[in-house]
Amino acid sequence: MSLPPSQVVGLVPVCLTCLLFCSAGTSGAQVKKGRMEVSTVLLLMIIATVVYNVYKWYLERERIDKITDKSVLITGCDTGFGFELAQRLDGLGFRVFAACLTEDGVGSVRAACSERTVPIIMDVSQHDSVQNCFQIVKTAVGQGGLWGVVNNAGVVGGGMPVAELCLLDDYRQALDINLIGTVDVSLTFLPLLKRCRGRLVNVSSCMGRFATRLGPYCTSKFAIEGFSDSLRRSLPKLFGVSVHLIEPGGYKTRFGDENRARTAFMNAWKRLPAELQDEYGDEYREQVSEGLIDSFQSLASSKTHEVIDAMEHALCAANPRSRYVVGLDAMLLLIPLSWLPTSLADALFCNAKKPPVPAALKKSH
Repeated sequence: MSLPPSQVVGLVPVCLTCLLFCSAGTSGAQVKKGRMEVSTVLLLMIIATVVYNVYKWYLERERIDKITDKSVLITGCDTGFGFELAQRLDGLGFRVFAACLTEDGVGSVRAACSERTVPIIMDVSQHDSVQNCFQIVKTAVGQGGLWGVVNNAGVVGGGMPVAELCLLDDYRQALDINLIGTVDVSLTFLPLLKRCRGRLVNVSSCMGRFATRLGPYCTSKFAIEGFSDSLRRSLPKLFGVSVHLIEPGGYKTRFGDENRARTAFMNAWKRLPAELQDEYGDEYREQVSEGLIDSFQSLASSKTHEVIDAMEHALCAANPRSRYVVGLDAMLLLIPLSWLPTSLADALFCNAKKPPVPAALKKSH
């Protein structure tokens, strides 16, 4: 039985590690009572790492062919990543079905792309809308099927960066659009992906691996991770459909615009019951609002092309990854925090930038 190249890559460090320990045992029997010199062990580990990464890089360079014969559906194309990806794939020669929530989004896509791109109105939170889009795409592609489906549509869920202060409706909105929308689109269009042995690309977040204070958003993204992993592991290999996760950090898109975030926060605050507003206080509100701006300015990247590059690779590489962690804040902060014991991760995260103290707690002290 032959293994696909992506699995072969994964076996490289395992095999080299086995060789390392075997070598250590053999050399140790001959030198210094079974102990290999530390420098030799480190050298072998470095060689193993270099070989693994070079081989992985080599495999990931290869791209698919006949792009102009392939069709891709993208959700959430009104603005942001979805809009940029539609432009990118259109330029590469794909036939693109760009699902937008609004007529303004349809107009923007139509103006920015060629006739290869077909904008369609679809609300991923409404099953009837998803079914209507499916019929349009199914008729357009005929027996050709879809090479890719990119579930990009998403919302923060309320705009309150404090889990307790989010309303139940905020959680419902995030789950309806981010999770249920992703599940509905994935399962609805799966038959068209099977025809092409195509690729399902779900946009999650590094906050689907390590939860911050954005309760509704993190909850929905953790669920997307679980759904995607479950689907990838349960789809029979014979169908040939692969599932891929994009896990971006913070990026400066309209979705993450600092002024929009501040407005959403203030609107969310006004909806809170009076007793909660009194418990936390005006000073808390102002400090959290300013903290939002500081976070965007210090962490959010303007290099949105990095996310589009990852999406393109997931669709165009002959040997794509199962996961794409994108952005320095994701790679250096949140994802490493997810590897730590919970108590240590909590301490590091909560002490890195302590939240303001609610008014009620100040009074009690």
